[in-house]
Amino acid sequence: MKTYIADIIPKIQRFSQKLDDLTKLTNQHWVSISDIGQTKRVYIFRINNQLLISDNGIVEKGTWEYLGNQSFLMDTTEGSYLLKHGFFDQNIIALKLDSTNRYAFFVNETKYDRELNTIEDVLSFLNKKYLSIKNKSVKNEGNRTDKEFTY
Repeated sequence: MKTYIADIIPKIQRFSQKLDDLTKLTNQHWVSISDIGQTKRVYIFRINNQLLISDNGIVEKGTWEYLGNQSFLMDTTEGSYLLKHGFFDQNIIALKLDSTNRYAFFVNETKYDRELNTIEDVLSFLNKKYLSIKNKSVKNEGNRTDKEFTY
């Protein structure tokens, strides 16, 4: 499923906006889809550059900083990450770990009419928001390498 979502990014790229519109990023509940089947991890980018990371309601604090040039720095207890723009709009963020082909995917739960708790919820949301506009079915192209990373 993670590879399938990585494959969606080029198909919806025409909907992407620049990462520098921070009003779409801040004070939203961004659900990481990396482990959504086992853990619900929510990222909240606050205006004061504080980052709140909730794992099933248990919160860790970190920081984030927009660096310009479609990139930003994220500091967590697990490390510091330089992330580049992959895809961004008010509904989804795909961030690429610099100098790799690995992505982190986030869906804006604030824009969804209910909680995003499963990979099926996420796929349904993405198909409804983007791919149903383009066409009614999307093929999974099969055996590609996993392009997702976690923090």
